[in-house]
Amino acid sequence: MTEVIGYCVKCKEKRPIANAVQVTMANGRPAMKGTCSVCGTGMFKILPPEKK
Repeated sequence: MTEVIGYCVKCKEKRPIANAVQVTMANGRPAMKGTCSVCGTGMFKILPPEKK
């Protein structure tokens, strides 16, 4: 799997998401959930909708 980049609100920079797991939000959209690879803060990135 490729490295997922997200925005860390604690570092205030775009960083790689460590331990990234794809989840589905309540509205059905996909997202990635994990931790910042530098400071360990929780990160969440909403992904584009899946093509049907």
